[in-house]
This record gives sequence, C-alpha cells and structure tokens, in this order.
Amino acid sequence: MPRKASIGATRDSAVYRVRIPADLKSEWEAHCEKKGCSQHGMIRALMRYAIQDELPPEVKEWISGQIAGEPDEGPKQRFEVRFTPSEHHEIVARSEAEACSPQRWVINCVRASLTNQPQFTMEATKALWDSSGQLRSIGRNLNQIAKKLNEGIGEGLSAKEIKRLSDYIYSHTEAVSKLQDASLSRWKIVSAS
Repeated sequence: MPRKASIGATRDSAVYRVRIPADLKSEWEAHCEKKGCSQHGMIRALMRYAIQDELPPEVKEWISGQIAGEPDEGPKQRFEVRFTPSEHHEIVARSEAEACSPQRWVINCVRASLTNQPQFTMEATKALWDSSGQLRSIGRNLNQIAKKLNEGIGEGLSAKEIKRLSDYIYSHTEAVSKLQDASLSRWKIVSAS
C-alpha cells in the first residue's frame, strides 16, 4: 500500500494541467467526496503509487489499455477526391442535416469505415454526455434506495416505484443504443430518393 502523502504544495512544486471528460470529472469528485479526501491529494497519492512500480499485473494491463491509442496529432495529409454531381449533392445535404461541414462528414465516414466505430457529431456527443449524466443520477438514487432498504427504512418505497425507475433506465439505455446504431448505419450510402 502506498505511504501517506507528504505536503502537497511547496515552493518547488509543479502544476499539471490535464483535460478530462466532464463525466469522469463528476465521477472523480463524487469518489473523493465519498472517501473524504481532497481531489488533489488523491491524485498525488496515485502518482506516488504508480511511480513505485509495484502495481499488480492486471492493474498495469488496464492502465496500458486506458492510455493506448493516443490521438494522431501529426500534420494532416491532403487527399483529393472527386465526386459525381449527385454524390456531391447528397454529401452536402447530409452534412447540413447533421450540422457539420461536408469535409467533416466525409472524414467521419472514412473513420467509421476504418475503425468500425461510430463517429458522432458534436450534437450526438453532447446527447450521450447528457445521457451518461442522467444514468449516473439514477444510479445514485438506486444506491440510496438500496441502502434504505438494507437499513429497513423502506416504508415509503414501493416495488412499483423501483420498477418505474428500472423501466426508465432500460428505456434510456435503449435510446442510447439506437443513437449509437444510427451513428454507425448513417455512413452507409443509401439514396434518399
């Protein structure tokens, strides 16, 4: 187990700036609050633990998987493609429908084909972030319900209410799945006429 963290900020200390997704930030804040420790202190402790290089093999493997696949930040390569008038018309129409540029739409098509992974527009990505936030809220509510039931304080709760919440979760996850499926299938060239 890592040793207790020493003082965090000294005159020679460094500041790291790291961008993290909003959902991870929320989960991190909730985790630290639940553990009753500062976010910064927890990060310093995790850094010290990783530096000791005594992580269990499965943890090392998981971490490697999390940091693999860094974004390709090299210079962009130009590639010219010519489309027929009808193809160009469809590309412009679809890109406008998805609120992105024709170039972005074509790039997303290529990426979807190469990676076999959905390529979401910013609007769809925001919807998924909102969806994840709602699911986290529901999960917290379910945890509170389970805790009260385990403490025998479930008088105000009914199986019907829990079932309603469960049905909402399933309908929500179904909506997210349909969005993801639509993202993959939207790249198939099917004439609108």
